[in-house]
Amino acid sequence: MTAIRRLAAAACAAAALAAWLTAPAARAGGPRAEPVLGFADVHLHVTADMRAGGKVIYGRAFSPGGIADALGHDASVHGPDGSLDVTGNLLRTGLPAGTHDTHGWPTFSGWPTYDTYTHQQVYWTWLRRAWRAGLRLVVAQTVEDQPLCRLEPLRAHSCDETRTVKAEIRRLYAMQDYIDASSGGPGRGWFRIVTGPRQARRVIERGKLAVVIGMEASDPLGCAELEGRPQCTRAQIDRRLAALHRLGLRSMFIAHWVDNALAGAALEGGAKGQFIRAMEVEQTGHPFRTEPCPGAGEAEGQCNVRGLTGLGRYLVRRLIAEHMLIEADHLSQAARATVMRIAAAHRYPLISSHTGTGGDWTAAQLRRLYALGGLASARLDVAPRLAAEIGRLRRFRSPGHYFGLPLGSDTGGFNALPGPRPDAGTNPLRYPFASYNGRTFGRARTGLRTWDLNTDGVAQYGLVADLLADTWHQHGGPRAMRLLYRSAEAYLEMWERAHRAG
Repeated sequence: MTAIRRLAAAACAAAALAAWLTAPAARAGGPRAEPVLGFADVHLHVTADMRAGGKVIYGRAFSPGGIADALGHDASVHGPDGSLDVTGNLLRTGLPAGTHDTHGWPTFSGWPTYDTYTHQQVYWTWLRRAWRAGLRLVVAQTVEDQPLCRLEPLRAHSCDETRTVKAEIRRLYAMQDYIDASSGGPGRGWFRIVTGPRQARRVIERGKLAVVIGMEASDPLGCAELEGRPQCTRAQIDRRLAALHRLGLRSMFIAHWVDNALAGAALEGGAKGQFIRAMEVEQTGHPFRTEPCPGAGEAEGQCNVRGLTGLGRYLVRRLIAEHMLIEADHLSQAARATVMRIAAAHRYPLISSHTGTGGDWTAAQLRRLYALGGLASARLDVAPRLAAEIGRLRRFRSPGHYFGLPLGSDTGGFNALPGPRPDAGTNPLRYPFASYNGRTFGRARTGLRTWDLNTDGVAQYGLVADLLADTWHQHGGPRAMRLLYRSAEAYLEMWERAHRAG
């Protein structure tokens, strides 16, 4: 098919998509208003360079000094040959020793690559490219892990998780101001931080990107656990949660990599799991206590014995009272089961923003998640597998709720992105291509570097546009894209249910 025919077909598909999505449809409680159009990424680490003391992931999503300042000095963090990138080496190979090409701006000969763990992949112009392809809502997950931070020899700031999360929130507001300034003045930018579903809906209806602030931390609200002793009280939970809520936090994990005073964490396998087990001992003073998993697994058939604590139950009820969204990943199977029981008692939706990371989900759990009005997500993968995963999760939808399937990319979360499709050499994504919302894209270019999905994979977040176009043309791709482009609306309706419940 010629480029002109491909683009014409894309324009027709975009018109059909709009008609299909906006057609009247039944909804619990009566007819629904016209839905917003676009897809969501409910797990994106825009400020990940600030985690672990600020000297592990190199590169900022923006800098007032411009791109050279934001992406041009990797050697200052990772060393001239990359040998100081100990955490990146451990995550890639399981060994602390290693080197990498440190050249970012302007050649980008060394990074970003799809399989990096410790370089910025969400520079603001790369995020803008995904927005132009139809991204309409992201959950910007602020992140810190005190046990990881304390293992790092070099730091730019303290390991206090709450302090770091507050600094990351301030960075997100500064990024909004920067994009505003680049777009003509206050309020005119396409990147808008939102604190409620009504505001988010207005932002998306204007064609902009709604940014929800989330938090993924090992010891949220300072609730570490040391030798069996909680390091926080109910009064401290109330005070710290209120302070973060005032700053705009609206979504929250109860645990991340290690046990805390609130809950047990899900076990993970491989080199990453070994790294986490070392952090568990360093942070809590004891190893994970495990037993064979009775149902869904965590890592190699073993599950964490620790469940949701009394303080954890208190926090869940406080989050419900504040109408904040509760993340159900990274919890031990025992802790997740209790959270789901509390949520069911309050008819409160939960979200799994990177489904399959931090503990498996059984079919029964996914059906229960959707019956509560919650959402699961599809992790990024090469196009055929992404289409298949969206199709798989479709089976668990609840007939009483509007269904869309968001991405949970975990970009910036010590997580590799999809590489080139194995058969891309003989069956490539052809450029220029049209996105599912009808926009035309050539190859992504920044500085002196041009990226091609067929050879580079998703090296940086802007190439999500290319990946989704490639997914559209796979078996099951058209249905997958229809469900994906309904996901911003599905997230908003879940958030609205949280505001009505409790």
